[in-house]
Amino acid sequence: MYRHDRTSVRNASPAPHHLYIHVPFCRLVCAYCDFVTVGGRTRDIPRYTDALRGELAARPTPGELRTIYFGGGTPSLLTGDQVGMLISAAMDRWEHVSLEEITIEANPSAREVPDWEGFGAAGVTRISLGVQSLRDPDLHALARGHTAAEAKAAFAAARAAGLGNISVDLIYGIPGQSLEDWRDGLGRALDLAPDHLSCYALQLALSPDEWAAPPRPGAQRWRAWMVERQDDGLASDQYRLAEEVLRTAGFAHYELSSWARPGRESRHNSAYWARRAYTGIGAGAHSYDGAADRSWNVRDLDRYLDTAGTGVRPIDGREELDAETRAFEAVALGLRRVDGISRSAFREEFGADPVERYAMAVLETTRDGLLELDGDVMQLTPNGRLMASEVLLAFVPEPVGRR
Repeated sequence: MYRHDRTSVRNASPAPHHLYIHVPFCRLVCAYCDFVTVGGRTRDIPRYTDALRGELAARPTPGELRTIYFGGGTPSLLTGDQVGMLISAAMDRWEHVSLEEITIEANPSAREVPDWEGFGAAGVTRISLGVQSLRDPDLHALARGHTAAEAKAAFAAARAAGLGNISVDLIYGIPGQSLEDWRDGLGRALDLAPDHLSCYALQLALSPDEWAAPPRPGAQRWRAWMVERQDDGLASDQYRLAEEVLRTAGFAHYELSSWARPGRESRHNSAYWARRAYTGIGAGAHSYDGAADRSWNVRDLDRYLDTAGTGVRPIDGREELDAETRAFEAVALGLRRVDGISRSAFREEFGADPVERYAMAVLETTRDGLLELDGDVMQLTPNGRLMASEVLLAFVPEPVGRR
């Protein structure tokens, strides 16, 4: 049993801090995934966990550690003992610790049964289960490595192990998935009685941005084939249906893609949207100091192992965010939250009301019914949530040379 309920005695409460641990290993790499992943190579997991501890020992540990999130990849390929050792290493590194949530992402395939009881013993409090769909035709279309029956069994096994906070990931906008198919899939997910649901549109970037891992040639061909068959209008209807069905089922819509039962919101992800400081360890992981410094690790697994394994921080790059970029990110991340942005809080940080700073963008998007102002709050409308990317384009700062 690993214990990590220590809260340091302190005179003043340090700023909250959050830890992300990236585990890139997958049995089967999904063709739509843009994260840093490697297929197979599970024999390298012990060496990788040692490297993670080596990197952690080389990193500063500011603030008070509030959440830990194991993402991937497929972090549920780790054993409970490996997860527990990493949690304990983090506990030992931070002087101030008050953990509110420890999440691990898990894959529901019967070919890689997670160590549910071991995760619970290690102190994991939340599971994010990559179900994606509870309909086999959808899973087949996505080339997923599990069936709907396996997903149900994985959820039941996690519950039976005493894991009381389980989130389910679902994907809509899949070619061949009708509106009624999506309704059926939502109903099956609700039958599981999850605590949280994340519903994502199938994103098939043919030219991923600088932060995404480049797709493999086979994945690129698959994406091109699937993109031609996607129906954006149907995907919008599916999103609206999710809002309706999940609201009726008692879930609060608190972020563009996230719904939760009361008190079950993801505290770790909420920290990202609030621009809180976090440390990311592992191949390709990003870190942010909560102010202006952002950095990222090397993506290549072998380079990461060779560097972090020697206790050297495997940094690949960093950037200092200027005031214009920080203000834009405050808008971009704040508008992801259904409750929107506090205009007074923005003014306190950046010296101007966002309605004044972005007067033209606010004028255009409110006129088009995509943004609304309600006292101190600036938030997306229901139509704006459907077109969030388009709304944010209006707020993008001009290049430095044109200001």
